Amino acid sequence: MGRLFWKLFLILWLAQICTVVGVGAVFWFKHRSETAAAIEQHHPMDGTVLDMAAALLRHEGPAGLRQQLEGMKSRGRDYLYILDDQGHELLGRAAPGPELFNHRPAREVSLADGTHYRLVLLPPGPPPEGRPGQPPGMPGRPPEEPGPVPLVPIFAALLASLLFGAILARYLSKPIHLMSEAFQSVAKGEMDVNLAGKMGGRRDELADLGRDFDSLAKRLKQLIIGQRRLFHDVSHELRSPLARLNAAIDLARQQPDQLETWLGRIERESGRMDTLVGEVLALARLDAEGAQHPPERLPLDFVLEELIPDAEFEAQANDCSIVLLQCDMAEVMMQPELLSRALENVIRNAIHHTRKGSAVSLAVRRTENEVSIEVSDCGPGVPEHELETIFEPFFRSEQNSQPGGYGLGLAMAQRIVHTHQGRIRASNLPQGGLCVSITLPLAVADC
Repeated sequence: MGRLFWKLFLILWLAQICTVVGVGAVFWFKHRSETAAAIEQHHPMDGTVLDMAAALLRHEGPAGLRQQLEGMKSRGRDYLYILDDQGHELLGRAAPGPELFNHRPAREVSLADGTHYRLVLLPPGPPPEGRPGQPPGMPGRPPEEPGPVPLVPIFAALLASLLFGAILARYLSKPIHLMSEAFQSVAKGEMDVNLAGKMGGRRDELADLGRDFDSLAKRLKQLIIGQRRLFHDVSHELRSPLARLNAAIDLARQQPDQLETWLGRIERESGRMDTLVGEVLALARLDAEGAQHPPERLPLDFVLEELIPDAEFEAQANDCSIVLLQCDMAEVMMQPELLSRALENVIRNAIHHTRKGSAVSLAVRRTENEVSIEVSDCGPGVPEHELETIFEPFFRSEQNSQPGGYGLGLAMAQRIVHTHQGRIRASNLPQGGLCVSITLPLAVADC
């Protein structure tokens, strides 16, 4: 049990104790006030009845008053008690407890023979038959005085509140304890935490937080794996030109007469390394550039107007052409520089792999909620099992026999498209060639 559990437990338990004590005190005081009010209630005719009974006792004596009371109906005489100095009741009835005489109307009568009587009129209560076990002729008793504190019910209530507080505190603190363990696991590099599964069937904000944490851990795992793969691939790609560079330096020392030849070799290998480092840095800067430039609502024509002329110029240098088959009007939320770089990489890849004298086709097709940009070439295509892996950094198809490139262009395009909440996929065309399709959501007002 952690500190949070005990804090929650004590807070909940004290709150329940205060509630029980407060409610009990309210009802106890209410019962006490109602009891006092019932005992002290006076009827307007109480004084008259007592005066008449006292006058009858003085003039006719105890025997005359007894005769008059016996001649009355029982409901009429049950509330009038005549007690002598020894506490005997005139009609021989059992006298109620002295607590019933407190604050009740009474008269004191002294007779000529020296006897002293006290006349007390009790408040009317329920009929005798309404109280099981009550002796006949005994008047209804008023509400009883509150007794001592009921320890057994209070102890039972405290025990129940103790159990309830422990369960509720455990229910609230358990997911937080699991999150603490999950954070510690992630800090140690263990990303497979499955926090949502450990929380069971909860359906609340804490369970949502657990699922979000699992998504975060999964994303961190992917980033770490990608970073390790990138380091491995970069080191692998740099190893070959570095080895050739060192070999050229050694040969230049051994063959000074061919120094110009080896210097040219060194220059080419240095250029390849510079190109590789530049592409790796461009790939690493994508996330930072995406955060610095918020998306804008722009038509796709804004990107294509500058992109197509540059692509046509590069296509002519590679003995091919660019054909725009379809261009539907559509507006998307974009970062123009990043999206232009993604399209440029896809089109340049198509130009690089299409046959000499063929054309690279470009089509912009709009649907109800999306727009697709399709770039198709007339090259050899790629094997079906490579259609997903061509977007991984440093991947080169087994059918790619052309030199140059490090397999980062499509990887950069995929990351840029994902930044724009879109998707990119590749497919082989029936007539031959590869089609790369970029699908982006339309701007909200354009849907």
